[in-house]
Amino acid sequence: MKVLLSNQIKTAEDNAVLRGIFSYAQLMKIAGDTATREILNRYNIIGKKICVLCGSGNNGGDGLVIAANLKSRGADVCLLTPIGFPSTDTALNFKDGVKDIKILDDFVGDFDIVIDALFGIGLNRFLSEKIATIIEKINSYNCTKIAIDIPSGVFCDGGEVVTAFRADLTLTFTAYKPCQLLPQTSEYCGETVVLDIGLPVDNYAYLTIDKPEIVSRPKSSHKGTFGTALLFCGSYGMAGAEILAARAALRSGVGIAKALVCDKNYSAFTASVPEAVTIPVDTAENGSPIVYDRTILSALSSSNALLIGCGLGRSDEARKLVIRTLEKTQIPTVIDADGINALQGGINIIRKINAPVILTPHPAEMARLCDTTTDEIQANRVKFAKKFAVENNCILALKGTNTIVATPNGRIFFNTTGNDGLATGGSGDVLSGMIVSRLAQGYDPLTAVLNSVWLHGAVADKLAESMPTRTILPSDIIEGLKTISD
Repeated sequence: MKVLLSNQIKTAEDNAVLRGIFSYAQLMKIAGDTATREILNRYNIIGKKICVLCGSGNNGGDGLVIAANLKSRGADVCLLTPIGFPSTDTALNFKDGVKDIKILDDFVGDFDIVIDALFGIGLNRFLSEKIATIIEKINSYNCTKIAIDIPSGVFCDGGEVVTAFRADLTLTFTAYKPCQLLPQTSEYCGETVVLDIGLPVDNYAYLTIDKPEIVSRPKSSHKGTFGTALLFCGSYGMAGAEILAARAALRSGVGIAKALVCDKNYSAFTASVPEAVTIPVDTAENGSPIVYDRTILSALSSSNALLIGCGLGRSDEARKLVIRTLEKTQIPTVIDADGINALQGGINIIRKINAPVILTPHPAEMARLCDTTTDEIQANRVKFAKKFAVENNCILALKGTNTIVATPNGRIFFNTTGNDGLATGGSGDVLSGMIVSRLAQGYDPLTAVLNSVWLHGAVADKLAESMPTRTILPSDIIEGLKTISD
């Protein structure tokens, strides 16, 4: 699905009118009617007290259409127009439809539903003190809150929020807007539903990740058909990271998972992942695996894809192992966790790798790569992800709410699956294992990343249907892969 900036939405609307597909009034009526249908599908509004906040522009006009529709369906509707009645030429077409609806002077009363149609995509400044006070009052009420297109106080293209309407549900038209996918603004949107109103779109800024297509496997397959994934992960005390990654790789369909395993982790690893092939190595005093170049070369030459970094630790020995391995790899390579940390101050090495490279940092790791703060990364996720992927000729999956995938040619994809159940140590190891599995099976690198990111979140969403998100463990995600397929 496409993700549009505010100017792209306006251009699409203007172009549709110029082409004679709609008039502005028809477009407003379709938008209001479509939003109404979604509300009626979700809520019993007969006899319910509903307040519709209407701004003075076209978002307010959408609100007028919705208010008239809900009243005609049996709701007790009133309007609040704190910045003036909708007065654009288009909105005034729907003035008569609300002539029998009471207009409040202030937000008073006890409502079942409040619908925010104040600003939409047009907001370009922080809310005035008057509007902010009204919004804060509404936010304090225990009622259902619905935003039309975008919650008031949130900028369409993202950015700082001071005061904003906290929606339980946002009904947005045509496509996602960046604010509905960025962490600092998406929390105000609640659940976002994209409503199709038939508006053609030529230009877009970003894309969301699509559900993967089901891939059939040949009946004549054997383990070699589906490749060998090599894992250089795990140090003493961090066996769990490698166990999770290896189990995720196997559960994602790889033919062979081959793992470098410290002797001190050997019993734990083989007991947990008996299906994996191991490369036993000695353990240094600091817990790092002791690995010689001949072992690295032998392992790489007999594998189809590499995952390096999960649980390796941040010792000098671990960093040297990462650098030596990256200097030698010629197979698709996923760099995660301590593999990423090892690149701090020496990122140039990934530009020299003669194979596809994928990095999967969380925000703090990304901040270390970019020599900035986590807050700065979170406030500018698209900018940092795109710049890094282009400059370093890699695919970058910046993890977090609505994980961003950036490509070497500057494309950006937002993920729309997942929940806070993934906010626990080890879930990133599972994702990396899923990615390296698909690389080893022969998926092209971008498809491997996009499919894995989507499925990782989709499994968490499915688990959340039967268990509280706070109880979801990374091992649950691995087992959940049995119930959902690509």
